[in-house]
Amino acid sequence: MWRRTHFPASSIVHIFAASLALIYAWHVSQSVYLTTGLQFIAPLLVIMTFHLIWIAATQGLSRGFSIIVYRRSAQSAVGLAFVVLSVNAIAPMPAQAADLMELGGVLVVVFCVAIITIIAGIAAFAVYVFFKTCAAIIRRFRRNDRHDSNSRLFDFGSIAATTLVLCLASLEGLPNTYAFGPAGRSTASYHVGAGPDHVWQTMEQATSPEFPLPGFLRILPHPVDVVIDQGTRLGAMRKVKIQGREGTGYLTFRVVERTSTAAVFEVISDTSPIAAWVAHKRLVYEAEPDGDGTRLKVSVDYDRLLAPAWFFSPVTKGAAFLAVDVLARDVKSRAEARGGG
Repeated sequence: MWRRTHFPASSIVHIFAASLALIYAWHVSQSVYLTTGLQFIAPLLVIMTFHLIWIAATQGLSRGFSIIVYRRSAQSAVGLAFVVLSVNAIAPMPAQAADLMELGGVLVVVFCVAIITIIAGIAAFAVYVFFKTCAAIIRRFRRNDRHDSNSRLFDFGSIAATTLVLCLASLEGLPNTYAFGPAGRSTASYHVGAGPDHVWQTMEQATSPEFPLPGFLRILPHPVDVVIDQGTRLGAMRKVKIQGREGTGYLTFRVVERTSTAAVFEVISDTSPIAAWVAHKRLVYEAEPDGDGTRLKVSVDYDRLLAPAWFFSPVTKGAAFLAVDVLARDVKSRAEARGGG
């Protein structure tokens, strides 16, 4: 006989809480507050408020209700984080890559996936620890509350304190509130088996948008065309077309400094979808003699626009590294082919 199974009621509650948080986040994403804590922290308030209302309506706010709120909020938030991650993850494989099975290409892909997974895991773990810490604090106060076995004073106090913390965190990035060090730099470095002359000749031509990328990066705004490419001489322009789900725009550079070992491209215009997340400032190529070859460094300077800083600083730095790593690997590959390395 087949036994009838029922979808757990608790799962329905978590789905409703997470759905409300997603709806809220979607509305904020259509506003000028897209880059602030209102987009990325306040959804936790939505989840916690829903569970508080649900418990009050179905079970009543009996002594210890705050622990239930924190536990359920942690479960909903962590579940939502991993569902979003899973939905947005695409099988990591180099697009249009002839050397798919080469160990180096596979390791780069694995490294990229590892960075994103670790960061997402840290964020989910931080949310879980936050709510569990709140629950632990209220348990301790409750044990010390010997005056009235039915007292809910510490429950209400804990909920109020947690709400205050989340409200303050949600204000990060808003104008006239507060923000934390947006400036950052990421650098990729490789030894190139060719002389500096071959490296600089290679860099006269921009990296092709057809250069193999990890497949999951294709869901993000990425280059699709090089509209202007005047090389690396002083004053030279480079204009790259960037396309993403949010639309299409252009990232325009100009060489503002040129020495025998470095070329500094300054961003003079950015109308690409990336501009809503990161304000790129400079792209720097450095090529110096290194034994029988060249030490190539590619760096990007940027300002992070997204809040909270504790999450988006490493995310932005990791994404910027992946971008300059693509540029450095392309120069290395072409220079070694040109120089017979």
